[in-house]
Amino acid sequence: MTGPRIRLLVVDDSNFVRIALRKMLERASDIEIVGEARNGAEALRLSRKLKPHVVAMDLNMPIMDGIEAVQAIAAEKGPPCIMVSNETSEGAAATIRALETGAVDFVCKNSSFITFDMASIERQLTEKVRHWGRWRMALTGEIAPGLPPTPVLDLPAPRFVARGHGPDLIVVGVSTGGPVALAELLGTLGPLPCPLVVAQHMPASFTAGFAVFLARSLGRPVVEGGDKAALDPGTVTILRGGADWIVRRLPSGRFSLHAADPAETIYHPSADRLFRSAAEAAESPVAVVLTGMGEDGSTGAAAFAERRFPVLVQDPATCAVDGMPRAAIRTGVATEVLPVAGIARKLNALFTFA
Repeated sequence: MTGPRIRLLVVDDSNFVRIALRKMLERASDIEIVGEARNGAEALRLSRKLKPHVVAMDLNMPIMDGIEAVQAIAAEKGPPCIMVSNETSEGAAATIRALETGAVDFVCKNSSFITFDMASIERQLTEKVRHWGRWRMALTGEIAPGLPPTPVLDLPAPRFVARGHGPDLIVVGVSTGGPVALAELLGTLGPLPCPLVVAQHMPASFTAGFAVFLARSLGRPVVEGGDKAALDPGTVTILRGGADWIVRRLPSGRFSLHAADPAETIYHPSADRLFRSAAEAAESPVAVVLTGMGEDGSTGAAAFAERRFPVLVQDPATCAVDGMPRAAIRTGVATEVLPVAGIARKLNALFTFA
């Protein structure tokens, strides 16, 4: 291990959970747990004293809960907070409130912390701590900004096909780091003349609240979509979590969502399933692959490549986790590789051109 280590503060009122998180993260040589807190008040005090780069924050704690602590830390321009929340409706609602008040991301845990996939928690939390730790270190001048560097990419020539009109459907695949990336994408986009559908890897209990959060914070129509849901122009639809969905074109020419057999993957909703169906149903679709763990989206985007439809991919250097974008680039389906704001500008230009 060379260079400075990422300093992490762990906050949870359960001694068992703090020990579990420590055991998960101590295997990462670039992460150092510099302190542990049992409630939000202790977290605030230790954040000021220890200057961690990242805080892993529980939600329900005595004296000061996680939401209050996130608000206080954010008000002081302190380190980014990642919420470690229960996969329940109550946990989902509280996590969304934490995102609204300043948290940057979240990781789900089972309330018992025993039956849940511990390897998945470890993988997600380690990647998110690394991303936000490096971001904080670049902000404080401890490392050079812009790390890791963007690789030299040998991309195929752009395959935009003039069809006399703009996109009739936009589909987005995103996972780890999605709340921040989606807020930036949707906040930069202008009016949408077509539907936009998002496969954000989330539990079923989270997506309805996430849609409300985006609608409230961005001031544009955002809804959760399930079986037989109509896809309206100008509306962003967040696919219901924990299941897979496909798009079909109705006889009227409009699009609707339909439940699909679960893909053989740990990631749901499946961007691959969404992308393949969109390439078949739409006349002029655009696929967008954003930050995320794994390779979801690259197989489905191959259907776009076969039909010469555009696939816009987030620059890996700007991702919380670059697995999904790098997979799309590696398989040769990417039309353009851009930062999130650049993807939004490209979409705006396509609509303007039309």
